[in-house]
Amino acid sequence: MNNDNDFNTSFLKYGIDLGFILSGFFGALLLSLKNKKKSVGKSISTIIAGTASANYLTPLILNFAPESIHDKGKYAVAFMMGYIGLKGLETIIDVCSEHFRSKIESTKTEEYTKK
Repeated sequence: MNNDNDFNTSFLKYGIDLGFILSGFFGALLLSLKNKKKSVGKSISTIIAGTASANYLTPLILNFAPESIHDKGKYAVAFMMGYIGLKGLETIIDVCSEHFRSKIESTKTEEYTKK
């Protein structure tokens, strides 16, 4: 049992959570099987992107999630991140950029009204 813990810990040092990787892989695989019109190369890249999204975005999502999800729901979140893959990343970027864009515009408006 101690070997399993050492094995997981050695990957965690490099930012890789094997549970998130596996959950994300199966989510991305499900998405890839759903889209039958994709070429083999696009299917493989979808699976890789979904797996990477699950590994690196799940901790970010869990940071904003309620504590109750952290124990039992974290692999479900990783599965969903694997399934939505790059679309999830695009959505997060869009939300963040809109947030910052609105702050910049409100700052410019305040500066203009002060003049």
